[in-house]
Amino acid sequence: MIYLSQEYLQTHIYDKLLTEITTDFEQMLDNLEVEWIDVFKSMLSSRYDVEAIFNTETPIQNELIKRILSKLIIYDAVRRNAARKVPTDYENEKKWAEEMLEKIAIGKLTLDDLPKPQDNTDPGQFMSGNLSNENFYI
Repeated sequence: MIYLSQEYLQTHIYDKLLTEITTDFEQMLDNLEVEWIDVFKSMLSSRYDVEAIFNTETPIQNELIKRILSKLIIYDAVRRNAARKVPTDYENEKKWAEEMLEKIAIGKLTLDDLPKPQDNTDPGQFMSGNLSNENFYI
């Protein structure tokens, strides 16, 4: 796993259930984490340096990001078993996680300990224009 550890997931889900879910497909949690990290990257790339945050060698840990990511991964893992109905508390936690991710993405909630994206634009260059049209009649 890139950002989370197996032990961290075990703090949010019963270990026996987690083991039972992953017995037939060992890479499931890794695949789910990669999928959700890609979603995080696409949603947060305008506000944060997501390549530095989710770096495979030295990721920048943030407890809120870890909690949101773990709730989304656990929900998808439990939902994967078609014979088992997903408990409502997992559904509520997924809803909470999605709401928090959306708040972070639109800027309602800022994470000050995460790096901002690099601004590569030259401040000396700017565009100007005149949008007034004196002969505009409807």
